[in-house]
Amino acid sequence: MRVASIENRLLDFVASSMEEALVMVDNDLIVSFINDAAKRMLRNETAEYRGKNVYNIIPGPPRTDAGKTPLEEVIETGIPKRGILRTTPDGNHFSLNYTPVVLDGEQIGVVITVQDVTPFVSLEQELDLAFALTLPNSKVERRLKSIVEYRDRYDVETKHITITGIVENGGYRHVVNCLKIFSSLAVAGVTDLIGIEKDQLVQAFVFHDLGKSQPVLSIGDVVDPKEVFEDSKLHAQRSAEIAQDYYSIGDDIVEIIRYHHHGEHELPSSFPWRLLPMFRLFQLIDGLSAAATRGGVPVRFAVRDCTVEVTEVNERPQYNGTWRINLYTGDRIKI
Repeated sequence: MRVASIENRLLDFVASSMEEALVMVDNDLIVSFINDAAKRMLRNETAEYRGKNVYNIIPGPPRTDAGKTPLEEVIETGIPKRGILRTTPDGNHFSLNYTPVVLDGEQIGVVITVQDVTPFVSLEQELDLAFALTLPNSKVERRLKSIVEYRDRYDVETKHITITGIVENGGYRHVVNCLKIFSSLAVAGVTDLIGIEKDQLVQAFVFHDLGKSQPVLSIGDVVDPKEVFEDSKLHAQRSAEIAQDYYSIGDDIVEIIRYHHHGEHELPSSFPWRLLPMFRLFQLIDGLSAAATRGGVPVRFAVRDCTVEVTEVNERPQYNGTWRINLYTGDRIKI
């Protein structure tokens, strides 16, 4: 009993020391635990919140198409929701995660964590504005914003995915994330390499997914991605034709867009070696951005001469780990 008491006190201490707000509710939406950071966020550290309906403390977020709040959907489905953004009337931005709590095989409630992301959202809005100024016209912006992306949970055994969230403006977000990653790599020195042309890569990122077509899926759907999603090589081909025929993009960038979902062994013999370093960097950034856009996957990287070292924390084993990619030779080593 003493050990259990010490463990409970330790858990209370950890929760109280967190900077992230944490609230636990039962299946009837009654608050059973709230940490100090949450009380500070509510601007009343002396109030008693336990035992109250969570929506008497925190106004309910907008309801989904199913007529339920994200919290209610998690209680009903047992599927977590992450990265739900809310903006308060005073202009602050918060990111909420809803995670089911399961004890002895029975769901007993949901843990809600809340993080103030106002500084990051403000930076993102500035980046959005800068990005919008680089777009050739409003049609490109509308097209990118019309492409949804899906968050999912991957089952290693069945190789199926469960849809856990829908990223509105997903194509637009993906391109912005590509540019953010590229910008960080440029600061680290990758654009100092011969064969890596900054302006050309920016154009490639803007146009590379304009021909993408996504299936209509809903949260909770369990699907085989190979069956429901179009072969990515097809949308790459369409995007290349759009870039070439409607926007007169140069041949080098069109080639990178056309083949950006091909393995190097699938490239035609006519594909010039001089484009391979930029092609490899494009594929690397495209993949990292997809992971960040769809799943919030954390990534770290370093640049050493013509080698990029990337660490990715991803539930899909083929992507998880640290890799060293040589942009000139194409060598890719897991370390």
